[in-house]
Order: sequence, then C-alpha cells, then structure tokens
Amino acid sequence: MLAAFIEAAVAGMGDRLSMRLRLVVEELFVNTVTHGHGGDCDAPVEVTILVEDDRVVLTYVDVAPPFDPFAHVHGPESGVPLEDRTVGRLGVFLVTKFAARYGYARAGEANRISVELPTGP
Repeated sequence: MLAAFIEAAVAGMGDRLSMRLRLVVEELFVNTVTHGHGGDCDAPVEVTILVEDDRVVLTYVDVAPPFDPFAHVHGPESGVPLEDRTVGRLGVFLVTKFAARYGYARAGEANRISVELPTGP
C-alpha cells in the first residue's frame, strides 16, 4: 500500500526517483520497527510527500523513542573484509547520499525526519 502511494506521488518522474524514495521510506520504517520499538508493533507512522519542480520532500514521523538516524552516519568500511565489517547503518548512509538535504527533529512525542531528493539525475 505504501509502495503504491509513493508510486502515485512521483508518477512520471522516473524509475530512479521512485526507487530512491521507496528505499528511503523502507529504511526509515525498518529502523522505526527494529530499533525504535524493538520489533513488531502497531504504532503509527506518518509519511508525507511534497512534489515540487526540482525536488521531492519526504517527511516521516514516528512515535518511537527519540533517535536521530543521522547523528553518526558512517560509510562502508573500505579495506576491511566483508565478514569483519560492522553490521548496520548502510541504509542510512545511502539515504544521505541520495538526499540533497536531510534532517531530524524531536517534535513533542514524535521523531520527525525530512529528506529532500532532487527530481533530476
């Protein structure tokens, strides 16, 4: 259902943008469920997509405990064998690489994340 919402929001803007937007939302949602709530839960999330001429602004809001996913972003550990690399954080790293801008704020009892993606290449 969420994938269809994303597809409709950016219809006609290209597969690349759609794929990136889906990856961003999926990464944020998985982090909310896994790290914020510690597993399955019925807590709501709110996803808003604002489409403008040269950008798409995603706002993602959850009610998990406070957590800034952008506070400690690290790229892949180059030069380290795959089996010795630290697990996790690669999804958030990709989000920061796709985004023109991104940010986090705690608003009352909610985490509010904004990600701005350019509509062009």
